[in-house]
Amino acid sequence: MNKQNMIILSDTNVNPLIRFLSGSFQGLSLEVTEGPYDQVYQSLMDTSHSVWNKPADMLFLWTVPEKAIPSFNKLIDFRSEFNINDILKEVDFFCELVLKQKNKYKHIFISSWSILPDLRWIQTLTCKHNRGLSNILMQMNLRLAERFGDSDHIIILDTQYWYASLQKKSYDAKMYALGKIRYSRDYFELAGKEIRSIISGLYGQSRKLIICDLDNTLWGGIIGDDGISNIKLGGIDPVGESFQIFQKELLFLKRRGIILAICSKNSQEIAMEMIETHPEMILRKEDFAALKINWEDKAGNILEIVKELNLGLQSVVFLDDNPTERERIKQIFPEVLVPELPIEFTRYPEFIQRLDCFESQVVTKEDLIRTEWYGQEKERDLNRLKVDSLNEWLHSLEINLTVHKLDETSLKRAVQLLNKTNQFNMATHRYSEKEFWTWSLIPGNFVFIFDVNDKFGSSGSTGLISVKLQPYNKVELQDFVMSCRVMGKNIEEAMLAYICKYFNTSNIIANYIETPKNQPFNIFISNWLEINEEEQKLLLAELKMPNYITLIEGVNIDG
Repeated sequence: MNKQNMIILSDTNVNPLIRFLSGSFQGLSLEVTEGPYDQVYQSLMDTSHSVWNKPADMLFLWTVPEKAIPSFNKLIDFRSEFNINDILKEVDFFCELVLKQKNKYKHIFISSWSILPDLRWIQTLTCKHNRGLSNILMQMNLRLAERFGDSDHIIILDTQYWYASLQKKSYDAKMYALGKIRYSRDYFELAGKEIRSIISGLYGQSRKLIICDLDNTLWGGIIGDDGISNIKLGGIDPVGESFQIFQKELLFLKRRGIILAICSKNSQEIAMEMIETHPEMILRKEDFAALKINWEDKAGNILEIVKELNLGLQSVVFLDDNPTERERIKQIFPEVLVPELPIEFTRYPEFIQRLDCFESQVVTKEDLIRTEWYGQEKERDLNRLKVDSLNEWLHSLEINLTVHKLDETSLKRAVQLLNKTNQFNMATHRYSEKEFWTWSLIPGNFVFIFDVNDKFGSSGSTGLISVKLQPYNKVELQDFVMSCRVMGKNIEEAMLAYICKYFNTSNIIANYIETPKNQPFNIFISNWLEINEEEQKLLLAELKMPNYITLIEGVNIDG
């Protein structure tokens, strides 16, 4: 269990939020400490303040605009001395105080500034530039975004979205009168859920794969009974249009790196005809990384899908309109997220838009073409059937392994690999971009990025090893991660062999931290490491570069 600590500073009473944040979720355990009430500025300005006595991984600043920015309150109150420049200067001052804290925490969360939806300002003036309340509030939030734009670990939370999506009363006048609590219980519950989702994504616990049913899930009706011509999809029918929008939303998720698969009890021939020929289908065969369309048990099919894609069950979201199927998967695979689909088909688009389990701090070029890589992998598997042995197949792939040192161009992808990889991950360290970049610049520290390609195409940057030089010609592995997409080709062996070659030593030690999810790394490393009881570390045995992998050193490797 990854244990994290958070400090909350607020100028309003957010105590009810703590119970919606604290506790265990998605392999994480969060302990939340609330700072003194309405002392945000005092705490930020006083480095010796008692609030800083307890070490924490995260800082959360929840402020309301009329308190955090006094000049903004003049606008709300219609005071004549209101001035836009004064407001922005106060925003800058707030930002400076926050930036002084940025090196103390892995992540800093800041609630964006918004007014309570119950407050109705003068509608004809509210968007007037430099004069209207809504306009100036937008400028204040824009200033926050500009000032924190270079700090990837400072995250501004969209509170306006929370108001809009709640669809219930967010302000409780009675609770404010009794305990200065501005927000309703429902609002705190939603905020806690959203923040937990973001934290899960930051620590590599977001979902990566959506497995869909077909009938009454991707389209309306039962294809085997109703026939293609009677399926509800698109057209002028509200139900059909809703299914089409639902498919579009799934396509948008696929484009940002979420993998799609099908698991359906159906005739494969009839279902594939629908997928490939129906004019209103948005998703086609090539959009799915795996297809299991048969009359077998769905639990077994899901296991085959995750095995085929080299993913864990904790990465899966299962969508099925049938409550019986949903309940079975929940009971057999508690790691799988099985949300309740709406009873009304017209609410499907809204449902998928609000799924909050796909959080990611960045979207890289590797994310955008992930499904294409799985298509290439199927071609590799088909090629394997044409040869007589595993060794012959590996030689036939013509694998190139390109290695280069970390630079600012590869930083985002490197941190994404470290934060999202669970199965083949030696230590499961999680970093912000700033943390990892700062570590890489320390003399004696090295970070190597590995790109893989073969005759079927490029798999992109799929491996990383970071090392720290120790006395007596020792090399200590800090991180060793590799994407599950390239497992099964001994890429990991080649990466480790390169480290031995680069430093001209097999005197390599590693702090291997076993977790319930990194068994693939455990299986690999047990072949090459032997335990030294004195150091309680793992010592590398001798190994060689596989002869079917061509190593290419990048132009910056000696830089």
